[in-house]
Amino acid sequence: MNRKAISLSRVAVVNGLQWQLYPVDFKTEEGTFSVYLYAINREHAAAILLELKETAVLRDGDLAGITRND
Repeated sequence: MNRKAISLSRVAVVNGLQWQLYPVDFKTEEGTFSVYLYAINREHAAAILLELKETAVLRDGDLAGITRND
């Protein structure tokens, strides 16, 4: 299996707004795992997480690649 590391910037500036990277931990029977999301502040991150909980779905297919859009 060919594995590559994914590098995420701690801060991204989009349309003049600074978005910070926030870690989100979740627990399963297999252990504790993490995902990351960008938000303007912690309150915004909490709102995004709530929206994810309510609307997220797993896409069909496997991840084919990562493309930077900065």
